[in-house]
Amino acid sequence: MSPSPTIARVLALALAWCAAPALAQGWPEVFDPTVVRTFNLEIAPADWDTIRFDVTNEIEVPAMFSADGETPIQVSVRRKSSRALPSEANPVKVSLKIDINEYVSSQLWHGLAKLSLENGGDVSVLSEGMAWQLHERAAQAGYYGPEAHPALANWVRLNINGTHIGVYTNVEQRDTQFLRNRGIYVKNQTWFYDVSDIDGWELETGDPHSPTFGTLCYRPFGPPAKKGRATVTCPTPSDPALLAQLDSLIEMDAMLAQGAVDAFTDNPDALFSHGKNFLFTDFAQSGLKRRYYPWDLDAVFRSTTAGIYGQAARKGTSQTDYQKIILNHPAYRARYNAIMTGLVSPGGPLAPAGVHALLDSIQPALEPAMEADPHIGGEQSGAFTSLKNWVSARVPKVLAQVAANGPPAPRP
Repeated sequence: MSPSPTIARVLALALAWCAAPALAQGWPEVFDPTVVRTFNLEIAPADWDTIRFDVTNEIEVPAMFSADGETPIQVSVRRKSSRALPSEANPVKVSLKIDINEYVSSQLWHGLAKLSLENGGDVSVLSEGMAWQLHERAAQAGYYGPEAHPALANWVRLNINGTHIGVYTNVEQRDTQFLRNRGIYVKNQTWFYDVSDIDGWELETGDPHSPTFGTLCYRPFGPPAKKGRATVTCPTPSDPALLAQLDSLIEMDAMLAQGAVDAFTDNPDALFSHGKNFLFTDFAQSGLKRRYYPWDLDAVFRSTTAGIYGQAARKGTSQTDYQKIILNHPAYRARYNAIMTGLVSPGGPLAPAGVHALLDSIQPALEPAMEADPHIGGEQSGAFTSLKNWVSARVPKVLAQVAANGPPAPRP
């Protein structure tokens, strides 16, 4: 029996890839936010149905991938967790993970081993992509210390088997290649942890645990025991001891900056606000301290009056362990306030003038792509103006909270 036209096309593309020269490397330029590239996936129709209806988010299928007229390469594809568009009954536009080196060992695409495409099902592609841009703007302004590019992302159009699916947020995958591209990965001397939920961690790179992980055995770093995961095994130190220990082990100002950007965007599912959706790296190399990274920015730009030290509650402010122990520490509260003020004050990376200018530079390429998306289209009318207005309204609310800030509540 002869193969279907799509399968035959995939086989032909695979043969073409085998004869093609290696792709040039281009990290981090492929994440230029002012350029909307086109990604193409060729997948057997039955495999595509498997992926888009998959509720486990674990099934992988082979595909051929290319961008902007490049020679296709063989990859694997799986669905990621997110709300499907238009619906789960008819899941056409789903979030996807593309593994570049699943079938071809050591293969990279422009210096990347994986691609993470967010479909805009949980929050608009503009909002999610701009949340990443604000973290990156803070990094470029020096708030993340010595590490460049902690949060690269942009937008892409996606075609599957020649059919336009829509525009996606293209977020740089946090993996070992992420560390290699930053020149901070050393085999057997680097640990990479994923905290996607509040009940524990996943050790993605390195084994056994890092010395820093063992030292930080107290709240908020040691989560409650669940399913055999990490447990709190020692008490949180006094204020003076905590300050000395954390500053010796963690890039604390970078951590505080990450928390400040998340608070500015009113992200309730982040490092300080929920104790989840972040990653961190520990090192054995001398002079390198723990570094934190944001992830999954799909709950952002909500209320312009949201609290920056915790969520408003019937009696005062509701705080997570990170907020109670770190943001309520007198020295860290003062540093957090200084960072937040610098971020949003005139000339700062989150000040309206700069953010508006960035949106203006992004709009010519992204707005037409959003309008052509069959699953959002006209729903995004006025989205750029609305986001500008949100940022302009948010800044004075944040500055007012800093100005009114008194001594922090006692730590537990």
